[in-house]
Amino acid sequence: MKVLEIPVLESVRPFFSVDAKRLYRSLNEYQSFYMLDNMFLTKLGKQLSHLPLLLKGYHQSPIFLIPDVVLEESCRNIPTKERYDDYYLELFKQLSDTKQLYLISLETIFQLLENGMAKKQDICNAIKLLALEAFRVNRDIIKNLQRFDLSSSNDLPKLKQIILHSGKNAGERFIILFSLLLVHQYYGPAYICSDDGKGIYTMYSTFVNNENLFRLLDLDDFLTFNKQYILMSYDRILQLSIKNSKLSPDEIFPFLQMSGRDESRKVVYSLDGQSYYTSIDNANLAKWIEKGCIEIFY
Repeated sequence: MKVLEIPVLESVRPFFSVDAKRLYRSLNEYQSFYMLDNMFLTKLGKQLSHLPLLLKGYHQSPIFLIPDVVLEESCRNIPTKERYDDYYLELFKQLSDTKQLYLISLETIFQLLENGMAKKQDICNAIKLLALEAFRVNRDIIKNLQRFDLSSSNDLPKLKQIILHSGKNAGERFIILFSLLLVHQYYGPAYICSDDGKGIYTMYSTFVNNENLFRLLDLDDFLTFNKQYILMSYDRILQLSIKNSKLSPDEIFPFLQMSGRDESRKVVYSLDGQSYYTSIDNANLAKWIEKGCIEIFY
């Protein structure tokens, strides 16, 4: 995969698999998977001492998928090998020790679709139609997609450039499209790990009444879709890791204090059955998790 040719990635290359056949076997075995963006990787990288506990929150699948665009973004943010190794070397090592860490691209997704769809044109149609639904609020991308003739895997580099567009939220766009395409192939649930409200949650909100999307995915409605496409904020992972690690009441607050969570970030949650979208400080979050009265959605 071309991204792995970037010099700063020399030390971390051995920790990634790019084998589409192996991924196909893993998806058939486990079905569900996690898709991570660069912001999430950064958060995990800053919590190496707590990583074993944090990974308790990722109990639904051993499959971790990282789009090539996300890894490219991490290289742009940290362009020197020494600094990159400081940020990510130990993280990717520990992740690969406990999880199946795959680097995926449009080409990888195309190869996976070939296993379930006999005709190349059917694969191209599925990719283009789902892209049109996923990005329908971005007029520039939609206009370029509508004019674009996707007829073979040779056209994928051009498709990548169309989706990249201005570069803003590019990693999140590929996470969304890749996840939808895998759900289209009856894999899932897809767990979308990101704190990017604009890049992930805003686009997710456009799916609520999108009957064309549900039809393409062979799902009945948004409630069914919501069981296969699940948003995982860092706060939600923290709650799950606390629950699955069975931390004592005295351990919850110190763990949250050391977790690096952003107390100012607005959280989508229910408290005693009432829905909220507010920030939560660590003290209240610890208290509500201890009482078992909070459920974090995003």
